[in-house]
Amino acid sequence: MIKQALITVLVALIVIIVARAKRAREEARSGGSRTSEPEEVWYQSTTAIVGFIFAGIVILSTAGITWLRYQHANEVVRVEVVEPASGTRAVYQVRRKDLGEREFLTVDGRQVSLGASDRVERID
Repeated sequence: MIKQALITVLVALIVIIVARAKRAREEARSGGSRTSEPEEVWYQSTTAIVGFIFAGIVILSTAGITWLRYQHANEVVRVEVVEPASGTRAVYQVRRKDLGEREFLTVDGRQVSLGASDRVERID
């Protein structure tokens, strides 16, 4: 999750650096004097608006995906552990992120380790 956010920030920084370098090259070609013709001002303001809209869409998309992944990871599921020798069944409530291969952490803080013969069933 953090990895995806860092990649998004890195891409945004690269785009900003490239845009600034391009602007600096254009200013150097024109001798450093910026003309304020109405057409050029309109073009610059439209480009800025489109850039802000694009940045907003990227930020909102990233926030939405992050929120959905957070909700999915923290969803509480019921786990039933069956001991084949005695046939006893125990039902636990576990968050998805805390469910491992042979152990899990319950919602109330108990660490449960499973034996090699125990069977686990997830009840969704």
